[in-house]
Amino acid sequence: MIENTIKIKLKSRALLFFIFIISLSITSFENISLASEDFIEFEVTEVVPLFKGCDNSNSRKESVECFNKKMMNHIKRNFNYPEEALEKRIQGRVDVSFIINQSGKVENIKANASNVKDSDKKILEREATRIVSLLPKFTPGMHKGKIVNVKYGLPIVFKMM
Repeated sequence: MIENTIKIKLKSRALLFFIFIISLSITSFENISLASEDFIEFEVTEVVPLFKGCDNSNSRKESVECFNKKMMNHIKRNFNYPEEALEKRIQGRVDVSFIINQSGKVENIKANASNVKDSDKKILEREATRIVSLLPKFTPGMHKGKIVNVKYGLPIVFKMM
């Protein structure tokens, strides 16, 4: 009983800290290379991919803000601190990148954990990949009048308090 209470408290504290960190750190990054060069980076795409509900944005800035807000909400809704990571007290940062393809589907998900022992990396990388794989279909991005593949990346920080 006490063990379950401790696990629940750890999970809720970990989730609260995670939400705080992710709200500060949703951003694009270029640390993870993808096999295909057939994409445009999110930060330079003229028309960014859109979540459902972001279609009414009047500017690129509003579209990016809506995208980031919806991304953060998706992560908060789907985040589960892995049980094994809780038991082993594993913490770290996972840099995730992926392509939103010309059909609006997520593909080429890459996850790279840092500040984590090699033997524990897969635990956090699996959860980060799972969260991204649950993303909905997007309205595809456009660049120079053409629908394009768009590369997006973000860090997901796993930290217990």
